[in-house]
Amino acid sequence: MDPFLLMAIAIIVALLFDVMNGFHDTANAVATVIYTKALPPQVAIGMCAIMNMVGPFLLGTAVAKVIATSIIPSEKLTIAIVVAGLMGAIIWDLVTWYYGLPVSSSHALIGGLVGSGLAAIGLSGVKWGGLTNIVLALFISPVIGIVLGLVFMYLIGRFIISRMGREQANAVFKKVQILSSAAVSLTHGSNDAQKTMGIIAMFVAVTYGTGTPVIEPWIIIACAAAIGLGTAFGGWRIIRTLGERIGKEELSPSQGFAAETATALTIAIGSHVGAPISTTHVISSSIVGTVMAGGTGVLNKNVVLNILTAWLLTIPVAAIGAAISYFILTLVGI
Repeated sequence: MDPFLLMAIAIIVALLFDVMNGFHDTANAVATVIYTKALPPQVAIGMCAIMNMVGPFLLGTAVAKVIATSIIPSEKLTIAIVVAGLMGAIIWDLVTWYYGLPVSSSHALIGGLVGSGLAAIGLSGVKWGGLTNIVLALFISPVIGIVLGLVFMYLIGRFIISRMGREQANAVFKKVQILSSAAVSLTHGSNDAQKTMGIIAMFVAVTYGTGTPVIEPWIIIACAAAIGLGTAFGGWRIIRTLGERIGKEELSPSQGFAAETATALTIAIGSHVGAPISTTHVISSSIVGTVMAGGTGVLNKNVVLNILTAWLLTIPVAAIGAAISYFILTLVGI
């Protein structure tokens, strides 16, 4: 196949993943603001889509460079490896969306790249040192989300709700929460869209033989538009899980604000230092933290356990799907 045609097909697959990422992760920013009734659903999703598009332009491309250079050795990179990695991630995203499980598209992508790299090359097909740093960031960030969600909710309860009363405080937070939801969308776009930027930069580097992937302006524009488009469709199954099922009671506006603020802060730090963290894991864990501030007894433990199980399965299952996809691609001559 003509290498430039192959590159074009691969870029389309990457952008489809970005659309799926936005669709799957809409709940990250809008579940809390919808279920606290701070915004109507379509307004919340529209705001989220716009902020997801703006995010990649404001907070740099450090994450994209990490994805492009830290998982697969550049001298062994092929388009088939990366496309197979994307296919493994897309398949897992679709399965978990169907069951309403808020798993990480970031974990799925990284698992997919690892699986296709191993299938194509073997153990030397993965940069284990770079992968270790990425996985550490992915697993540390949810812990930070729980802690910040718990702390912010405690401070809100201690210094605001106790003085204003719950009803008045929630009326205030219902308005302020619009800003915190927008901040989550902005930072989500800055972190998650960058992962696909890194993938597309890989394709270009392989096709033109430049060696080192470079994040060109057109790549930023394409990925920002794709993730914004996916967000606009809205993943309602996952929105319901985050908004209704983690706690045994609906989230209050103060809880929504605390969870969103914790999430936006964690993701912004990750984007700044180039850590490709999971926005899905951070918002889920931040919600758990805010619910725990009212006592662990109000957590819906079965739902939380299902989410944790899906988290643990994401990397290995996406890796297996990517390995199978790689062998299929080789059979058809890609």
